[in-house]
Amino acid sequence: MAENESCSKWAPNYSSRQRQGSGAKESLVRGEKGILELISNGAPVLGVLNKLCATINLQIGDVVSVILPTDEQDLHAITQHALQFGLHVFWSASVPLRNEDVLGTFQMYCCVPRSPTPFELQLIERVTHLAALAIRRHNDEQDFESLARIGRIRGDETRLATFTGIDVS
Repeated sequence: MAENESCSKWAPNYSSRQRQGSGAKESLVRGEKGILELISNGAPVLGVLNKLCATINLQIGDVVSVILPTDEQDLHAITQHALQFGLHVFWSASVPLRNEDVLGTFQMYCCVPRSPTPFELQLIERVTHLAALAIRRHNDEQDFESLARIGRIRGDETRLATFTGIDVS
């Protein structure tokens, strides 16, 4: 089996060079707007990240993308599996946190070894930014829920102390 035959099953057959015309810009704006709506509506983070990957796969074409936690072993294992299917690492970018930390890694795999075009690099930058927003929102919601639970417990203790006259501090 030829290398491209095995990976063609996994990568969508579109070409970003064909999609860079006027319709591509409108499609990109619609896709980005849809992702931002999902994030603002509190959609599950995995669904948002999967939608991001699907959107860039369609925009660039002939690629498979994933967003992974920053775990070097997982990243290495996934890259090895991709190579078994004839995919090559097309691009890798960090998903940045607010400071210098990294939330995850955005990886793209392609059927043929090549470098991204300037247009594709812009798309990758947008995807990592949107992924960071989605992950931060998810983390902030979890932090808020934890604080709310602690607040409810402390609030219950305060109400109990008021009612019983017992000091719970």
